[in-house]
Amino acid sequence: MKIATALLLILSLAGCASTSLPWKNPDVPKDQWSGDYSRCRRYADRDVGWREDDSATGSPFREYDRQQAKKRYDSSLASCMTDLGYVPASRTKE
Repeated sequence: MKIATALLLILSLAGCASTSLPWKNPDVPKDQWSGDYSRCRRYADRDVGWREDDSATGSPFREYDRQQAKKRYDSSLASCMTDLGYVPASRTKE
């Protein structure tokens, strides 16, 4: 019982800590924003599909590959969020 209570407390605090998202959509409830953002992050992760390989240490192309993968990831995430009607939070007024 103590473990369940502790787990519930941790999850509650984690939910409060992640209230700031880089995307906003005035047409959907705020409690849906986090779920949509998580779904789009998973989509972008699958879409890019690049993983850093530890065996590639010393490769001169490793940093370039990582930067290119990050650009593709960010683009895929932005496309997903835009398709759902979200806009970057920096473009909206509170």
